[in-house]
Amino acid sequence: MTAIISDHRVYTATDLDDALRFLAEHREEGWRPLAGGTDVMVGVYRDRSGGDQWLNLSRLRPQLAGIGRDGDFVHVGALATMTDLRRSALLEESCPLIGRAAAVVGATQVQNRATVGGNIANGSPAGDTLPVWLALDAELELASVRGQRRIAYGEFMTGYRRSVREPDELITGLRFQPRSGSTGRMYYRKVAPRAAQGISKVVFAAIAGWNDGRYENVRLVFGSMGPITVRARAAEQCAEGEAPSAQLGEQAAERLAADLSPINDARSTADYRLRVAKNLVREFLAGNLG
Repeated sequence: MTAIISDHRVYTATDLDDALRFLAEHREEGWRPLAGGTDVMVGVYRDRSGGDQWLNLSRLRPQLAGIGRDGDFVHVGALATMTDLRRSALLEESCPLIGRAAAVVGATQVQNRATVGGNIANGSPAGDTLPVWLALDAELELASVRGQRRIAYGEFMTGYRRSVREPDELITGLRFQPRSGSTGRMYYRKVAPRAAQGISKVVFAAIAGWNDGRYENVRLVFGSMGPITVRARAAEQCAEGEAPSAQLGEQAAERLAADLSPINDARSTADYRLRVAKNLVREFLAGNLG
């Protein structure tokens, strides 16, 4: 049955303070933040999921869509869109993987509306930008009338579409330390049935520092493997301090099973996901990416 939008309730906040007051006053009533709505509308029309009370954040964009420097960090506002990420010269300089991930989030129309905060809060394990934020050790900023707190992205998700965000909190932004491609190696790959508008079977982000021809601070991150985005820590440890080689790629690939427990679903099998993940790690650590 097609969902009926007219029976949904929407409150449009005038600014951030108004939004936080509203969430505090209605903490136990199940109101959910609504940004670009690209995931929300799918649920509304497909299976009426996600509730029917929405806090519209559209008027907060001037406050929460900025991308800029914050001391030694780069700060990205929660209402920055995928298009904003793609077009940002600062992000291209600070971590080119961000723009590459944003470029494969749906079609152009979706990229014009889909937001950083929404992609994170939605909590889909197939979220295209999420492995990049984890690889960058990004910190999320959450605000409420009680104040602001920061939490590492790696500690934010607790399960499938579940997080530590409280009902009266909003994600207002995130920050990360720049990782220039000139001082290390980076790689991003989304494996999906088609190049555009496909949900990923496997999504992979890799970042590694470079010191005297050897890898350091290696981050190998996978999405679409299980309930949350995950780091392949055993493979990372295998690569730490080592020079690129086919042998290293093979050794690290064989350690993926220690951290990855791929799922079987309508899009792919667990076996296929693990085989693809091994190939991606082999390519990256062998140094075949240029």
